[in-house]
Amino acid sequence: MNTVKIDKYFKGMIAHRGLSGIETENTINAFLAAANRSYFGIECDVYASKDEKIIITHDDTLLRLGMLNLYIPSFRYEEIRKFSLIDRKSGNLSDNICIPLLSEYLQICKTYKKHGFVELKDNLTLENINEIIAQIELTAQIEHISLIAFSEKYLSYIRKNYPQVDLYLLAEEVNEHIIDYCERHRINLDVRFDVLDETTIKRLHLSGLKVGVWTVDDKETAEKLIKLGVDYLTSNILE
Repeated sequence: MNTVKIDKYFKGMIAHRGLSGIETENTINAFLAAANRSYFGIECDVYASKDEKIIITHDDTLLRLGMLNLYIPSFRYEEIRKFSLIDRKSGNLSDNICIPLLSEYLQICKTYKKHGFVELKDNLTLENINEIIAQIELTAQIEHISLIAFSEKYLSYIRKNYPQVDLYLLAEEVNEHIIDYCERHRINLDVRFDVLDETTIKRLHLSGLKVGVWTVDDKETAEKLIKLGVDYLTSNILE
């Protein structure tokens, strides 16, 4: 199994939760698979564990990837690390695949010179966000990491307290409120691919903001969006 190559030369491909079209999403395997390919960036999702460790997982339960109906944030990380995840290649649980820490992901991004896109999930406190930014700064690569979120509360807090951080508002639609919020707070837009139009792209570009789209796995659709002028395109399998 391999990635699907797009025809157009484009520097803004982002591996969604790592190379999740091949490896189990949001795992070291997925991040390394993306790191060893031509992707500009690697995206991940972060929650906080019971003991305030910043962990990487999209879901707040183990039901989909671990076959256990357990609420992940209710466990300490030493317990979470022991939960096996399903190997995407075999479809079976593997003792070698588990939920990693943010620090492990950041180290991979730094070592392989990839831009990180860290999605802030909904159980985070402001103290957790401070810790996330502290960990990013510890790796000396704050300029190579973007924070993305659906929560305007998170993004407004970060813009006020950490103006140097590159930010993206995640959105499932485009409307005047969203565009105005991005322009007022100098926050880029990362939007569902099928609601974006060329007019929005041009307006945000004229405001000095970037535009990303998620999640595109169809080659023809990706190439049309690139032609429209998107800056970044997140995909599970396209490269």
